[in-house]
Amino acid sequence: MSHPDSPHPSRDLSRIPIIPLWGQLIVPLQGDITDAQAAQLCSDVLRDIQRTGAKGMVVDISGLWLVDSHLCAVLARLAASARLMGTRTVLCGMGADVALTLQSMGIQLDNVETALGLEEGLSLLGVRAVGARTPEAEREESRRLADEMLGFVAPPSARSTASSS
Repeated sequence: MSHPDSPHPSRDLSRIPIIPLWGQLIVPLQGDITDAQAAQLCSDVLRDIQRTGAKGMVVDISGLWLVDSHLCAVLARLAASARLMGTRTVLCGMGADVALTLQSMGIQLDNVETALGLEEGLSLLGVRAVGARTPEAEREESRRLADEMLGFVAPPSARSTASSS
């Protein structure tokens, strides 16, 4: 409920934020999600997909205190509905305890891709930071640094000094 003196009296603070970002939606879930919030989330997300034309959605559950079978069923329905609207869903931030619980309960999250974190989730949807290096470039940089540390290759400062002499 909002306080009458609040600058945004109609703002519902129990609503879960849905963040549009470069043609995708990010849905950060935190704390304890009530059944009412989960139901509202579904209608809000599907409305935003229709409004924005989002091609992908990342649902980040790293901030959840508890993931029960009802919430999993809601997330599965949300992902299936989003897919019908042409939007891929990636679930990220799942901890080991949640994964083990879902596995032991036999809960299937069909049509849902998973990632360890938000950055990997966005990457699965094709979103990358400008200037971000590819995994191959990062491996090559690691090899170069290791070679320098082991003395196989002179550091760049030593090479530039030697070539200017």
